[in-house]
Amino acid sequence: MSYDNSDLLKAFPAALRDDALGLISAMPETSLFAYSFSVDVGEETVSIPYRIYHDPTLIDSARLTETQHELLACLLTRHHSGFVREKYLPKILGCNHEWVPPFVVQLVGEYVVEIIRAISDGIHRLDPDQYRAFLARNPAFYETTKERVLSYWDCYHRAECREDYPGFQILEFFDHLATSSRA
Repeated sequence: MSYDNSDLLKAFPAALRDDALGLISAMPETSLFAYSFSVDVGEETVSIPYRIYHDPTLIDSARLTETQHELLACLLTRHHSGFVREKYLPKILGCNHEWVPPFVVQLVGEYVVEIIRAISDGIHRLDPDQYRAFLARNPAFYETTKERVLSYWDCYHRAECREDYPGFQILEFFDHLATSSRA
């Protein structure tokens, strides 16, 4: 399957097109592709790559704006290397943009427990209103995430008490947001 960086534009709302174009022009080309997942962000549907394969050391980030750095950090949380995902996650945990939650919520349903712990440890940095709105717009995506948390816990961490597994702690926080009204 062919792939070019312009596909990355679909990962963000149209209002970010200029910033996203500036970012992808700083990224090296890659011929590898992994499928994407679609979620609603605001009034739009975006298509976020499940994995990207760009070499982060080849990204020309010196001239990127603050917003472009945040977009880059979001994309690098989709990197094929768990070490890269873990490195860039803290850069977006405190961001209060409506386009950030899908990148964080997706990580909760993945298998790298160190990343899940990092989200759990930084849960106080998540913008409750942004995550509440995202969860409300994407109930099927959230249900799939919950199923993945259960599945990965069952497969790899069953010896650990459910209440101690960080994925379930994050889901409890998200469930509270999803069922509470806006403060």
